[in-house]
Amino acid sequence: MCMVLIWAASQHVVLAQGTDFGQTASNPRAGVDRWEDKILIELSNDTWLDVPSGVELRPFSPGFNAYFFSDHSFGKSDFSFAWGFGVAVDNVHSNAAFAWQVGGEGQVEEQGLFPFPDSYEYERNKFVSTFLELPLELRYIQTDNKPFKVAIGFRLGYMVSNHQKLIDSEGKRKFYDFDGLNRFRYGLSARVGVGKVQVMAYYSLVPLLEAETDVVAASVGLAFTPLR
Repeated sequence: MCMVLIWAASQHVVLAQGTDFGQTASNPRAGVDRWEDKILIELSNDTWLDVPSGVELRPFSPGFNAYFFSDHSFGKSDFSFAWGFGVAVDNVHSNAAFAWQVGGEGQVEEQGLFPFPDSYEYERNKFVSTFLELPLELRYIQTDNKPFKVAIGFRLGYMVSNHQKLIDSEGKRKFYDFDGLNRFRYGLSARVGVGKVQVMAYYSLVPLLEAETDVVAASVGLAFTPLR
């Protein structure tokens, strides 16, 4: 009988230890560098705000962003701070193009965004800009199978390339490396959602053009975080 009690007690201890071990292994806060949201993919609708008179933007201009983060929690809380690197590709469809403004005496003054003449016929016109970015995020990720997530952040970017793609009666053409654009930009970002899908938004705090302080880039869309 004594041997049976000792055996039963030993089995209880093993089961209890196994249960505790399982809970620790499944705790996403057990490590310092968390796996949640290490990879962030965004499908956005890009636009420009406060464009000059006569400039019209297409309602939907798809863009793409991809980032890799290092995520560090504050102790074992649901809050964390993350930083990383990535690429942002903005696409904006419009009826306008960047051109140098000419003064009254024929001198070239500054680069601006000007709408096409009403008589000009074209099939497609878009401006594409690619940025290398360093994102920072303050995150709240709930401990759950489908966690509620909120992230507010700041992104610093450098424009590595830009071009205009135009399709008209002369065919498909591309114009590269426009002058007068701000190469550096920084702005605010936000995400909110559940599980692996969130709604995202970005607002640039730097104007698109060096000469114009009104036109700024903004994006809204969906964010995907495939890793758990």
